[in-house]
Amino acid sequence: MATTTTTTATTTTGKSSVTLSLHPLVIMNIAEHHTRVRVQTTQAKPVYGALLGKIKGRHVELCNTFEFKLTNDSISTTTTTTTTTSNVTIDMDFLTKKLELIRQVHPDLDFTGWYTVESKDWNPSTMSSFYSQLSSLNESPLLLRLDPIGVSNELPIHVYETIVDLGTKIDFIEIPYTLITEEAERIGIDHVARYSVTDGTSDTSIVSDQIAIQYNAIRLLYQRMLILLEYVRAVKQGQLERNDDLLREIGSLCQRLPIINTDDNNNQMFREDFDIQQADVALLALLACCTQEISTLNDYLNKFQVVHDKQQHSSGPGGSFGYGGGGRRMVRGSGYFPASFV
Repeated sequence: MATTTTTTATTTTGKSSVTLSLHPLVIMNIAEHHTRVRVQTTQAKPVYGALLGKIKGRHVELCNTFEFKLTNDSISTTTTTTTTTSNVTIDMDFLTKKLELIRQVHPDLDFTGWYTVESKDWNPSTMSSFYSQLSSLNESPLLLRLDPIGVSNELPIHVYETIVDLGTKIDFIEIPYTLITEEAERIGIDHVARYSVTDGTSDTSIVSDQIAIQYNAIRLLYQRMLILLEYVRAVKQGQLERNDDLLREIGSLCQRLPIINTDDNNNQMFREDFDIQQADVALLALLACCTQEISTLNDYLNKFQVVHDKQQHSSGPGGSFGYGGGGRRMVRGSGYFPASFV
């Protein structure tokens, strides 16, 4: 493995040669890794992992992460604000095999750098050993640092580009980034955000919340479909230039979506499935109504029994419902037995 001899490392703020896009999944994975380690261990230990992304020229898109496997325990000294780490060695065999397996499933993802969880007082010199080990996989790996202590209105995420100066000095140049999300990420983050602030005092039920989420997702899909429809109409009328790649993607999307009965299309299979699902939903609603009515009737009978017992004790000894020696017989229309009940 090729290594680079380094003596010093510093952080600077300058113009970067790359542009960066960051997916929320990366931040969530790093936060989960740090939280899990803090809960499972009594001593605060730093966490490290690999960054996966797409490299297109000078643009890097960070999409996912996974944890490093260390060949030895890291020596860490923890204070109230800083964590000093040394002698951390990455299992390169595990890392290489992991990357090969990931490329088989996601061939567009490459190793783009590593991440760590450090406060603002972190020491860049401790990261030089990581660069020496990872430079064989990427000549200029990125470093993503999550600050778990700092309080700010912005995300506690800092990304650095590593630049080697004559093989003796590593400069960590902080670079700006932009957050980008896909449809699945937006829906997932919205779902997590809604339930992460639940304090048990909400007036809405979980079913209502789920229906609202599904409604928002369907509405968003409908709006996107309208945009695609307007684009196809504009291309057909000659108002926009024809893009065959985009039209093929639209055609593929239409084939994946279920086709509803229209005036010029009679999809018998869809109609049968829709009728079955509609009947199942109606049956569940009917069972719920029957259960509620039975519960109401049961409450009515319990209250009626209590009133009857009080009346029976006040009229003397007798059998059940007034049949017997001293009791009065309950007849229809009497004060004890409502005429509408019989």
